[in-house]
Amino acid sequence: MTGLVMLGAALGAAWLLGTGDAAANVRAAVEGAPADLLGVLLGATVGLYGRDRVRLRRAYASPSLAWLGKRLLLGAAGAAAVYLLSPVAWPRACLDVFAAFAALGGAVWLGNLPSRL
Repeated sequence: MTGLVMLGAALGAAWLLGTGDAAANVRAAVEGAPADLLGVLLGATVGLYGRDRVRLRRAYASPSLAWLGKRLLLGAAGAAAVYLLSPVAWPRACLDVFAAFAALGGAVWLGNLPSRL
């Protein structure tokens, strides 16, 4: 719930203080969406491979790393939502950076979940 409040506050501030073009941001995001989504899914695949290491008892799960990975994934998704849904004047490369952080967060989160859920 706190994350939704923070995302709403960030979107509101971006609409009030933004100097860019929201429609141009959406067009730029649609053009680069396949590559960015592929990167995020590759991060999730690496995380599932790491989960197999935990399942086979070759490594230990770290709940604190899983928590940090989840926060990194959600933070990157929130920043990408601010870029998409508001008129901020950020460069297009920001979406690639957000996708990379989301892939890293997904890999760390999924790779460090405990074996029994």
